[in-house]
Amino acid sequence: MKNFKLGNEPKITSGFTTPDGYFDSFSEKVLAQLPKQETKVISIFSSKKVWYFAAAAILILMLSIPLFPKYSNQQEEIDTATLENYIAYQSNISEEEIVNLLDQDDLDKMKLDFNIDDATIEDALKSNSNLEQYLID
Repeated sequence: MKNFKLGNEPKITSGFTTPDGYFDSFSEKVLAQLPKQETKVISIFSSKKVWYFAAAAILILMLSIPLFPKYSNQQEEIDTATLENYIAYQSNISEEEIVNLLDQDDLDKMKLDFNIDDATIEDALKSNSNLEQYLID
């Protein structure tokens, strides 16, 4: 392979040259070609766009308000079901602890009012042949 040294080889010129004194008056020529009057500056934040954005935000808010209660109630129901399942499957929680955690409002909601007359109870006991099991339990 032939040794190649950059300093020994003849240089290739680009072929482009500038006239003498071209850059001496270049800046004056360019500045003379620029327009004399100032250009009008248009703001990005025009007042019309602000009103459009405000109207769009109000419209979105008005459309989303009826949907909010639907999703918030659904979340509460899921939480109640999760809580009931947790209490049902936890064997280390006693009934006394659950009763201590309940408020009076919760206890009032749990009250069941059985409006059964004595005649209905007597008919049910007469028709059932396994009366001894009711008395033992």
